[in-house]
Amino acid sequence: MKIGVTVSKDASEDLIHKAKEAARELNLPWMERRDTLEETGGEDCEGLLEFTRKCPVYRTRDNLYKFHLGTAKLRIAQMKHGHADRLVKLLPDKEYLTVVDATFGAGGDSIVLSWALQGKGQIISLEKSPVLWAIGQSGISGFSDADEDVLQAIRRIHLIHDDFAHWLQQAKSNSVDVVYFDTMFRHPVKKDINNRNAFRNAACYDVLTEDVLTQAVRAARCRVIVKERPFSPVFKNPAFTYVDSKKGQSTAYGVIVCQNKD
Repeated sequence: MKIGVTVSKDASEDLIHKAKEAARELNLPWMERRDTLEETGGEDCEGLLEFTRKCPVYRTRDNLYKFHLGTAKLRIAQMKHGHADRLVKLLPDKEYLTVVDATFGAGGDSIVLSWALQGKGQIISLEKSPVLWAIGQSGISGFSDADEDVLQAIRRIHLIHDDFAHWLQQAKSNSVDVVYFDTMFRHPVKKDINNRNAFRNAACYDVLTEDVLTQAVRAARCRVIVKERPFSPVFKNPAFTYVDSKKGQSTAYGVIVCQNKD
């Protein structure tokens, strides 16, 4: 898949320089901005990481993705009103937690987890996609359209450009408390298909293999949590202690309690 880097029409020389540097660091081709995005990218370009005055966005022929709170805003609002969050309640009861979100994606889960920890812990997020990493990094440092407590939660996220298989191989045993996976669904929830086309185009679809799961259990002191469709074959792995699945819900959470660690 060919993805290029460019700038908005009104880009300053400083912004052009910044975009060119990003293209070099992300190992993506630089494309001089033309009158239209189609002319800029050419027929074989599927998407453009476009640097604008505010933040980078990702454009495909029919869709756009930029950093936003998404459902994290509603989930945090619910927690503020005393309601439990499905993911947060699966965390171990510990005063300080180091949580690895192995698949940052749009950042919603990382934001929710960071807010829930209230600074009593660390969120390390991994993202393999150069596009989603660049947009996420910009959002973490510069997003401002939220309450101050949410902004502080976003700022506390440590986002790393790496894929989870490589990162976990390098991780020391028992070095973090929780490893969380939310890999991209090959078969998306129907309501998400149309409004997430650009995001899905930029995302990586690495599979959660048995070896990766083993590495996660080795690295985690307390738990490994996997979000998947309820019918996912990954939950057939006997390593899972239990699966949190609710009737009518399109997703489920598999939990591995790390024996003799938790």
